[in-house]
Amino acid sequence: MKIKDMPEDCLLTNSGLLINVFEPTEDMICIEDIAHGLSNQCRFAGHIKRYYSVAQHSVLCMRMATKDNKLAALLHDGTEAMICDLPSPVKRRMPEYKKMEDKLMIAIAKKFNFEYPFDKEIKIIDMEMLQIEWDNLVETNDKDFICWSPAKAKRIFLKEYHKLQEALELAV
Repeated sequence: MKIKDMPEDCLLTNSGLLINVFEPTEDMICIEDIAHGLSNQCRFAGHIKRYYSVAQHSVLCMRMATKDNKLAALLHDGTEAMICDLPSPVKRRMPEYKKMEDKLMIAIAKKFNFEYPFDKEIKIIDMEMLQIEWDNLVETNDKDFICWSPAKAKRIFLKEYHKLQEALELAV
C-alpha cells in the first residue's frame, strides 16, 4: 500500500491491519500489534537514563494485580500502542485526545473481554509502578532494576497474555 492510498484516519499496524483510531472496532485490533507497539515505546516520554518500555511496565502491573484484574492490568496502556501517550500535563489540556483514547480503550476492552472503565485497583497499581519506576530509573538509576530490550518485552508480554488466556479457557 502506498502512503498516498492510506485512509486518512487510519494507522497501518505492524501486523498489516489498518486501524481507524477515531472510529476503532474490535476487528482492527490484535494482541501482537499491542505488544509490538508497547515494547517499542519508552516510559516517561523517553526522558530516563535507560530504555524501559511500556510493555515491561504493563507486565509488571499485571503481576501485581489480583486474578480478576490481571488482563486489564496487562492491557491498561493498550491504546498507547496505536496513538502513543502524552505526558500527563499535556493530556490534561487535550480533552479531544482523551475522548479518542477512551473510544480506543472501549474497543480493546471489548476485543479482550475485560472491564472498562477500569477497576480502581488498576489505577492504584499503575501509580505504585509509576513511583517504583521513578525511584529506580530517574532518581537513582538503580542498575539492579532490570530493563528489558524491546524484543524481550514483547516476548514476555505475549507470553503473559497467552498464559492469562489459557487460564481463562480452563476456568470455563
